[in-house]
Amino acid sequence: MSLKLISRGVAAVLLTAGIASAQLMNSKSLDVIRVDKTGISGGKIDSLATMLGQQQAPGQKLTEEMMTQLRYAVVDNLVGQELIKLEAKKMGIKVAASKVDSLTALFKKQFPSEEAFQKELKKSNTTMAQFKSKIEDQLKSEIILEKKVPYPEAPTEKQLQAFWELNKTKVAINDTISGARIFISTKGKSAQEISDAKDMLKGLAAQVRSKKATFAQLAAMYSDDKDAKKTGGIMNKFLAKSKSAAFAKAVGKIKVGEISEVITENDGVSIFMLTEKNDGKYDSYKHQIDYILRVQAEQERQAKLKAYLDELGKTYKVQYLDKKYQPPQAIGADK
Repeated sequence: MSLKLISRGVAAVLLTAGIASAQLMNSKSLDVIRVDKTGISGGKIDSLATMLGQQQAPGQKLTEEMMTQLRYAVVDNLVGQELIKLEAKKMGIKVAASKVDSLTALFKKQFPSEEAFQKELKKSNTTMAQFKSKIEDQLKSEIILEKKVPYPEAPTEKQLQAFWELNKTKVAINDTISGARIFISTKGKSAQEISDAKDMLKGLAAQVRSKKATFAQLAAMYSDDKDAKKTGGIMNKFLAKSKSAAFAKAVGKIKVGEISEVITENDGVSIFMLTEKNDGKYDSYKHQIDYILRVQAEQERQAKLKAYLDELGKTYKVQYLDKKYQPPQAIGADK
């Protein structure tokens, strides 16, 4: 389950969150979820899921499996946002107008001109007042989440060293490496589809480098490795040459903590993030230790966030009216 949009990535969906409700009655306009008195339509979820997929994988054809995962991510975010909005209203949380104006100005800078920004507002059928209202809701959410489930701090050098001291005797000194991979199968795909897959991988690597997403998050969503959704694409202690000559050559060019260029092999294309060289030296494992501790801390935070939202779901009733739009372990769903 991904809930990061609730507090950090909400800008990506703000403009489309105000899709017009005045439309002809059809399956897309019907509510498939209700949070207290607020309905969420299947059309709105599908629209946001498609937009999210296009943003994260430009040029990539969205498969039904990908759309299902994207729908679940959107549903979790929309339900979570509505629950927190209701709680903020109940708690009487206020934010200064100056903060709303400041964040609005920051968001507008992402557009080449005022005209382009206004065009996007019009496209999403959102007024400036509605847009600012969504910014205000976002800031209120931040206040609540920072109190209830604050983001974990980065591991300290002391914590990194302590983890190393506890585990260094388990390290086997050899030529093996560890890391994480995002793999896209190219079996049966056209030259254009393979080219698009390579471009997508380059884009995913750029997201990790700019810290817009973690490698594990992207691997879980996009990798064709069968276990990637559970492991985040992690590959532990193996010989680079055991994969292929192309893989070994690409990995041989990078240092611990870096991401390879796109690797082309017979069955697919991939990128690999090197996290460990098993040479027995602390510096070779430091990046992986940092990664492990961050993942553990974020998993703990996500569990706390889910528990908190489930508690809110007991106060503000959540109804899933269509199984297609009900994620596993859906927020506020009856157990």
